[in-house]
Amino acid sequence: MRIPRVTGFLVMIIVCCSLHVAAQQEQRNYLYTAWSEANGNAAFSNMSWRENQRKHMAEVIQQLPDAMRARMLADADKAMSFTWPALPASLYLQFRDNGNRVNFENAQFERRKILSSLVVGELAGGNGKYIPQIANGLWAIMEESTWVLPAHVGIQKAGTGLADPAEPIIDLFAGETAATISWAQFLLGTKLDKFSPMIGRRIDYELNRRIVSPYLERTDFWWMGFNGRPMNNWNIWINTNILQVALLAVNERDIRNKVIEKTIRSADFFLNSYPEDGGCDEGPSYWGHAGGKLIEFINWMRWASAGKADFSKNELIHRIGTYIYKMHIDSSRFVNFADASARTIPPPHTVYLYGEIFKDRQMKEFGAYLYRLANPDTTRINTWSLLTFIYDLEGRKSFLSTTPKAPYTSDNWLPDLQVLSLRSIPGSFRGLFFAAKGGHNAESHNHNDIGNFVLYMDGEPAIIDVGVGTYTKQTFSNDRYQLWYMQSQWHNCPTVNGVQQQDGRRFKAKSVSYADKGDSKTFSLDIAAAYPEAAMVKTLTRTFSFIPADSRLKLTEDYELQSWKAPYQLHFMTCLPADVKTPGKVLLQGNNAILQMTYDASRFEAVAERQAIDDGRLSPVWGAAVYRITLKDKGQALQAKNTIDFEMKRKR
Repeated sequence: MRIPRVTGFLVMIIVCCSLHVAAQQEQRNYLYTAWSEANGNAAFSNMSWRENQRKHMAEVIQQLPDAMRARMLADADKAMSFTWPALPASLYLQFRDNGNRVNFENAQFERRKILSSLVVGELAGGNGKYIPQIANGLWAIMEESTWVLPAHVGIQKAGTGLADPAEPIIDLFAGETAATISWAQFLLGTKLDKFSPMIGRRIDYELNRRIVSPYLERTDFWWMGFNGRPMNNWNIWINTNILQVALLAVNERDIRNKVIEKTIRSADFFLNSYPEDGGCDEGPSYWGHAGGKLIEFINWMRWASAGKADFSKNELIHRIGTYIYKMHIDSSRFVNFADASARTIPPPHTVYLYGEIFKDRQMKEFGAYLYRLANPDTTRINTWSLLTFIYDLEGRKSFLSTTPKAPYTSDNWLPDLQVLSLRSIPGSFRGLFFAAKGGHNAESHNHNDIGNFVLYMDGEPAIIDVGVGTYTKQTFSNDRYQLWYMQSQWHNCPTVNGVQQQDGRRFKAKSVSYADKGDSKTFSLDIAAAYPEAAMVKTLTRTFSFIPADSRLKLTEDYELQSWKAPYQLHFMTCLPADVKTPGKVLLQGNNAILQMTYDASRFEAVAERQAIDDGRLSPVWGAAVYRITLKDKGQALQAKNTIDFEMKRKR
């Protein structure tokens, strides 16, 4: 693929993201070093590629099958009758007044989706047919009071509410909008100028006013990193989009060079914050806007410098890429601790780019695998996101000519992130898959879930992490942990003396270790410190022993309490109806296998309860309900050792 890849505008709505634990802010500065070694601004001064790229894209589009281009034109024809929705102040203020963020976002995002379909149609052979409606869309977006989402505008001095016109703010989607508009102008600027030269002038004005000037003038946006705090994916997501704006739309050389250099210095803070194991603490559904954006940024640097900025030997960046397949279970199912979803398709182009840059065949094949998941009908091409369309267009031949294959690696231990994934059959989704976590309860998008784990049978969920519901104001407020799916009692964790885990950096796992003993693999951690003093717990060591040959997991708990206040409880979440009729045994019926869970019936009684789900984010993953199995201790022991066995059994 010839050009940098940009993620789609609405792969999923991710609006408050930070994707890694920063154990220590190491000043690696890999990006700035590569920029300097490439001779800095001089390496990015040749803009002749712009016209070559326009011609190349026109040629690639004309080489597409006639049926594919006909569908692109059909999508644009539908968009011709679109009436651009109003974005009134009352809609924007819903987030402030009742916490709803979806209504405004849907209306704002729809404008960009329709614009993208129209631009694609014009590129496919519109011959000017769609230009008036494209102009309508661009003009409507230019007239928006702000490109910043209501949930993010609170970083302005005026706080949450309507946008202050005197203080332009840059958030995730201001950057995304700017990149989309920059591409539209880059691809159709001549046609738009013929329609009205004021379209291009207005685009230049708004990009400068909303993005370029505040970006160059300020260093106090928290996501920039100049404040010394560890960075998250806001940093790399925004910087990647602004780098695109500079290269595609900023014509004044000195200003362009200043923006490029600052994005590189700022993006280094993101990479400096990343752990050495390359782990992403929120999981794969957020990785596309962290590690995925990083590889886009790097590819832009590589491309704009004519290959002088070289990262192909950087082991950390490579590990950041391989994280994505280490957390893959099967198909669109991934390990989903914290706010991540149990179903996701990471942007295929980002995975493929890692494969290209690091000459990693597994990454290329996994990118092709994900592409086919995202595009089951390979005769179609996405038109609802201009940015995704560009990458699908440029990468289509590579995706289709590469063998689609998931690595299904069997042993993946990330010591910094304290996350482990194992599978009983290497190279296959068959058998038992296990993942568990340690960490702390102030991780990005944190749930109180230290010691949590998941089990899948033949790629299908059995013991699960529910994930997070639709984002509202409460999701990122002081009331976050009042939401049931954030609490440890709704994860595969114990409740001690009636007390759950607590949020905060000091609530963490201790004495974490992983050992591969050949016939078994052992993950051990003391989670006592995850609970507040009220739990009265001295030690609580969880040891997971995974036996691949037997498709079996053994969970052993060894704990000591200071005093007894309430029965000890073990919780297990599942999406499968639980048969708890037989004392000492719980059966979870999967499609092809049964997960048999055994426990000491003399010590515990088992209860299963149904938790209804009516949520636009959770229902598509789990259906109408999930279930919680609770093992309740019958005694009042201050010191005890529990053993729970999980065994996958084939149906006959």
